[in-house]
Amino acid sequence: MASNNYYIATFRWSKMVWVISILTTLLLVGTVVATLCVPEVANNKEAFVVMILILPLPFVCFALSPRRLYLIGNTLVIKRWVGSVTILTDDITSVSIADKMTILRSKRVMGNGGYFGYTGHFYSHLYGKFRMFATETTNLYLIRTKRQNFVISCSNEKLIEELKNKIKE
Repeated sequence: MASNNYYIATFRWSKMVWVISILTTLLLVGTVVATLCVPEVANNKEAFVVMILILPLPFVCFALSPRRLYLIGNTLVIKRWVGSVTILTDDITSVSIADKMTILRSKRVMGNGGYFGYTGHFYSHLYGKFRMFATETTNLYLIRTKRQNFVISCSNEKLIEELKNKIKE
């Protein structure tokens, strides 16, 4: 196909991501509010430091969660609320279905397991180190590049097929 064709997939939150995100946000905000309401704790410097560390967490996790996946020409773009990750199709060596259980058993190196998505750096014995950009645990794909591996969730089969076709060229 011509390089001016493009494909888009929207990252849709699974029910589990919704539940984890809502409950965790309520817990974090509730902790900050409760800390401010208790005078003995509110005057404590350590509690203030903990509040300062907790407060930006929901914003940071949301900002780094994936929004859309674009395949434009020879570029795969993972668009987040803040910033994006670009993968050139020339660097991709393979695209395959990722095993759900392998992903769920992966160790988080610096990752997020469901709070506004599954994002960050992970490790598994089967896939090695990888960066994950997913909002559900279905439709997972392993993208191996010359430099690093990625796991994404994508419900747009045409986008994945076109991506596989581009790496064969």
